[in-house]
Amino acid sequence: TGSRRIWSRTSVKKERGMDDMTLTTVLIDISAVSVLLFLAFLIRQKIPFFYKYYIPTSLIAGILGLLLGPQVLGQFSPVHLQFSEWISQWTNFLFAFIFATSFLGTSTGKFGRDVLSTTCVTGVVFMAQVLVGLGIAFLLSTFMDNVPYAMGLLPVSGFYGGHGSAGIMGGCFATEGWEEAMGIALTYATIGMFVAVIGGMWIINWGAKKGYTRQKMDSSYVEKKDITGILPAEQRKPAAMGISNPSVIDPMAFQMMIVGTIIAVSHFLREAIIKVFPFWERIPLYTMCLIMGAIIGVAISKTKYNQYIDRGSMKRISGVALEYAIAMNVATIKLSVLASYLVPILLTSAAITAVTAVICIVLAKKWYGKDWFEMAMGAYGQCTGSLATGLLLIKVLDPNGDTLAAESVSGSSTLGSFWQQPYNTIGPMMILASPVLVTLGTAGFLAAFLVAGTLLFGRTVKKS
Repeated sequence: TGSRRIWSRTSVKKERGMDDMTLTTVLIDISAVSVLLFLAFLIRQKIPFFYKYYIPTSLIAGILGLLLGPQVLGQFSPVHLQFSEWISQWTNFLFAFIFATSFLGTSTGKFGRDVLSTTCVTGVVFMAQVLVGLGIAFLLSTFMDNVPYAMGLLPVSGFYGGHGSAGIMGGCFATEGWEEAMGIALTYATIGMFVAVIGGMWIINWGAKKGYTRQKMDSSYVEKKDITGILPAEQRKPAAMGISNPSVIDPMAFQMMIVGTIIAVSHFLREAIIKVFPFWERIPLYTMCLIMGAIIGVAISKTKYNQYIDRGSMKRISGVALEYAIAMNVATIKLSVLASYLVPILLTSAAITAVTAVICIVLAKKWYGKDWFEMAMGAYGQCTGSLATGLLLIKVLDPNGDTLAAESVSGSSTLGSFWQQPYNTIGPMMILASPVLVTLGTAGFLAAFLVAGTLLFGRTVKKS
């Protein structure tokens, strides 16, 4: 069949250097990850630690795959989980779908003062995380041979963007020849997720004692749907809207047709650019998908044709790709790599966590105004874990939605993608080619966010 068995014996020698990839190979890899996701979904319901701290199923599936794989179980048992040799290529494939859908079906609405002030706070956090990471990497590189300066760019991908963003930047570094970056970035994302929830709850309790919270905290924030992973019947909503007539073309196929077209345009345009500028070959296809998806998506949003793109369907396509990408990348992390980078990872994580918490609390109080602590905790959760963890912390403080913190953090997350994604995709190539330019440019962006926040929002909060 050209594919390797999921469960294989280490004593079996490969007759060739690498199996030929076939559609069966792809199918077996998909089925292996699907089984891991299914088992992780069941395990998550039984272990309080997982649902109490909102550990995503895809991360549990990846860890399960790592434990059952050749690096752990394979060291003791001849029978273990084994992916095909082509599993690493899945990252580029899945990210193409994630990026192509990023801006399709979005509406360009107006952002109010709350969103913009929050964006200034998270913008400062992002640039500070980059500079702190680069600074520590520079210091460690003076006496640690295995810590390159470019490693300082990896923490922001895991903390600010979560596992999806970490996988993207790690994949870009792999394209540049540094394959170890993927495992390091995903480790940062895992640490950031725990820091977001556990550290966030500690800060919330501290804020409650200081009297910063709007109302008394509700400690019963773990609902049944968070434990089982299944929404109650009365809370279930359509995941997507059917726009096309099923008798003509299936509605989801109609949306996939649009996404596939974006990917095709990105591919042909990339090939054309490479013929003129050969260095463009270093730009991955999924980066082109992001660029073309943004250009075409924003352009269509201004026309009547935007009604034919269902944003819900785009989120589902992107969501499925992201779940499988996270599980797959975590399951194939090289443990030997993590062991050699453990000291810089832990040191950088501690420094970035502290800097993020201080910036969010101090600047939110100066720039946001009323309900600043709720927004600060949402921003902290977003900038150390993901938007989901940020909204979780807001839910603890504001279970009834009496503040605008959730809307503010969600809006700032959307605006933040305009500088986050270039750092994830082009940043690795830039930091390797011109580290001074990236460092000075980041410092400039940091200063710009500080000046903008102070001039636009600092005075109004002080006056009120």
